[in-house]
Amino acid sequence: MTKNLKKGKIVACLDMGSSKVVCLIASIDNGEVRILGYGHKESKGIMGSAVSDMRLAQKAVTNAVAEAERMAGLNIDRLLVGISGSQVKSSRKEVSAKIVSDIVKASDITSLANMVRSKFKKKNREVIHLIPLQYHIDNLSPVENPRYMSGEKLYAKFHIISTPQAVIKNIENCLRKCQISVNNYIVEPYASSLSCLTENENNLGTLLVDIGGSSTSFCIVLNGKLFYVGNSPVGGIHVTKDISTILNISFESAEKVKSLNNSLLISPLEEKEIIKLKTSDPNDGPNMIKINRLELRDIMKARLEEMFELVKENLQKAGIPLNVMSNIVLTGGVTSTVGIDRLASEVFKKNVRIGYPNKIEGVATEILSPTYSCCLGMMVFLRNMYLKEKIKDGFEVKNNWFRKFIEKLASA
Repeated sequence: MTKNLKKGKIVACLDMGSSKVVCLIASIDNGEVRILGYGHKESKGIMGSAVSDMRLAQKAVTNAVAEAERMAGLNIDRLLVGISGSQVKSSRKEVSAKIVSDIVKASDITSLANMVRSKFKKKNREVIHLIPLQYHIDNLSPVENPRYMSGEKLYAKFHIISTPQAVIKNIENCLRKCQISVNNYIVEPYASSLSCLTENENNLGTLLVDIGGSSTSFCIVLNGKLFYVGNSPVGGIHVTKDISTILNISFESAEKVKSLNNSLLISPLEEKEIIKLKTSDPNDGPNMIKINRLELRDIMKARLEEMFELVKENLQKAGIPLNVMSNIVLTGGVTSTVGIDRLASEVFKKNVRIGYPNKIEGVATEILSPTYSCCLGMMVFLRNMYLKEKIKDGFEVKNNWFRKFIEKLASA
């Protein structure tokens, strides 16, 4: 994932979606991210980050990475991979352990975290994120940071994002065939939140809805922490399938109709306007597609409304009240549909906005859109890790002298 060159620390990430595979290569220098290259290819053999056809997935990933490498003028061997919300489960767990010495040390907290990881490993699940929500010592009040405090027993409550080990193994098998290894994983809606949410939205509580091709992932960020991750099984592909089924046309023609008329806001004068599209596809019924704008709008609106209702239902089942969230932010390629934010606002009864990635400066206009919010969020994640000096070429850096030692070795 990383190399040290004069141009800065080189990092790379991969978004394996159901509709597209995107690879970004960037340099991080003094906390500034500069995009060096990117590749964007149609996704084949991949369904929501899970490999469904190894051969096709390998080809799609190889093409996307190769395109990014050509633009960047360098090769990569490791990268950060995004995991779709459809492949993960959000859960909470409380653990406790006796404090070994007189005060709480970092090793005590690490021990609790390892305890959680081992329990999930026994269930054949891999922990993607392990977020500490609360600590307390003995029967005292909760504390934010228990280090150097005294007591008999340390308690911790964690938010765990996990995925089946088979999903991870198949991704790694696929990338191994592409001569690439995985350095780390991040859940995709969380990555999108890193690129789109403001500081206030992070702290006050925000629901970020990342609308993908085959499904819709979402997460809640509260007090600067990942509070919950969920998924709705409806995405942009389902809107296209509805148009295809109702008009009796091919999926490709339906996608074209949707792309050319992607608005939920039409005036009364436009309602009866007839949309005509010539098609030469042998799978289509008539040679000329005819539908008025109101009918097309209703087809799209019905499916998108169902998608938001499913998100709302998921939150209710998880016992998360809507008043926890002050804001709702939509991102992903489907947000190009005009009026989708207004529809979401009607369903959730909340203020809704479209989330554009804004945490990285100097990004090319073609990738500065909600479609790429996940990949750009991965770069924010890597930058944050770099700034915290937690990762340096695969090593965990614990002090400055060791960091300088590694840097000297890299520059030699």
